[in-house]
Amino acid sequence: MMIDTIREAIASINSNDAIKIADWRLVERVISRQERYYVANRAEQARMVDDRGYALTVYVDSAQSGTKFRGEATISLQPSFSAADGLLKIRQAVVAASKSRNPWFALPEPSAPKVKLPISGFESLTPADQVEIARDAFFSAAARFEGSARINALELFITRERRRLLNSRGIDYSTVVWRGYSEFVVEADSPSGTVELFDDIEFSEPDPARLASSIASRLAQVHDRALAAPMPQLRDLPVILRGKEAEEAFAWFYGNSRTEAVYSKASAFEVGKSVQGAAHSDVDAEPVPQGATDSTCATSTSDTSAAAAALSAPVAEPLDLWAEPAIEGLPASTAFDPDGFPLERTEVISGGVLKTLTGSVRHADWLGFPRRGAFPLFSVSPGSTRLEKLHAAPYLEPVMFSDFQLDPVTGDFGAEIRLAYYFDGKHTVPVSGGSISGSLSALSGSMRRSVETEVASRSRSPVALMLNGVTITGNA
Repeated sequence: MMIDTIREAIASINSNDAIKIADWRLVERVISRQERYYVANRAEQARMVDDRGYALTVYVDSAQSGTKFRGEATISLQPSFSAADGLLKIRQAVVAASKSRNPWFALPEPSAPKVKLPISGFESLTPADQVEIARDAFFSAAARFEGSARINALELFITRERRRLLNSRGIDYSTVVWRGYSEFVVEADSPSGTVELFDDIEFSEPDPARLASSIASRLAQVHDRALAAPMPQLRDLPVILRGKEAEEAFAWFYGNSRTEAVYSKASAFEVGKSVQGAAHSDVDAEPVPQGATDSTCATSTSDTSAAAAALSAPVAEPLDLWAEPAIEGLPASTAFDPDGFPLERTEVISGGVLKTLTGSVRHADWLGFPRRGAFPLFSVSPGSTRLEKLHAAPYLEPVMFSDFQLDPVTGDFGAEIRLAYYFDGKHTVPVSGGSISGSLSALSGSMRRSVETEVASRSRSPVALMLNGVTITGNA
């Protein structure tokens, strides 16, 4: 068994070599994947993929002037490796780990999970049914648009992964992960030729309604894209972000609340302080470790004038955000983080105020914060405004960009618009071209969230996010 061979190699190194392995972490992944490729509604290719692999991280400790350090290196090992090949590669990793010197931290000890993951509905289906349910959901939705829009190409992957995590402290945890993924191109005819839109979706359940909805919305949009007029010059108009772009905006707050971002000073967020500009004092925050505010959490003096102005602006709708170990329908759901630390739902931002940090255990230790773990998912509370009310006054609602870019540090965003809906107060028309730009750090106090929520790619969050003060550039 490969795991036993790896253990024996580690024991041999610690018995015979000058550089010792202080700790180790091993992840085994056994994958079985079905792949299907379609052109229009015709199956063009089908194949099965089976794979097994191992990722080993070794830790080497050192000390200088009474201070402990920990270096690490991660390597991939394959079942085809001989014992001698594996030993050689692990030795190389040990040497590499000995040359890095990070602050010391302890690996997690064995612990019972704090959440119970549901068994995926894919588990009880035959391989043929797993693919057919997903395929039918996509193409039945497409059939409703016959004559106005169609699927150009679609790829579908259904993966069963058995994952086992072990470490030198005694952790030995196994789980089964189901991961469905599809990417597709939809198209429609316009007076100037064929127009296309691309999208993808990741899922962990055979959920026909969610899958059908994901492609139906893009089919409707590509039909509108074929009829879209050039976007006019618009000013002082609220911008509504939908779907993935709305999620990406919420993810900016989550990313800046992680221990990694605060430790590296990539985030200006402070525990106990507002993340939306205006200060709040009505929420009890996790105590800040002695010295952490000055050395690791202080707001940068290089804040832009727009962000500085936002500090005194009133907050339209304070944000509530949780770190989530599991969300139904999302394959990233897990009971343990990559280090083996048990996860449980944790409130990160309450009423617009940062309550605690989540992230890797090492960065929590280095900052002096309690360990919460590195969560794969997050959720955002519903807003106070229904979609129909967000749509009651003039707005611009982009639904497809050429390449939406959001800076993870500054919150600056911008993109060219492939399709948007413009409501002038009386009529809603599809428009194309032009661009939007702005900064979440400056505009976060003005944002409003929809009451309606949905499961996106790594969150359950409001369907729509309205921002005031976004710069809109038209092409007419």
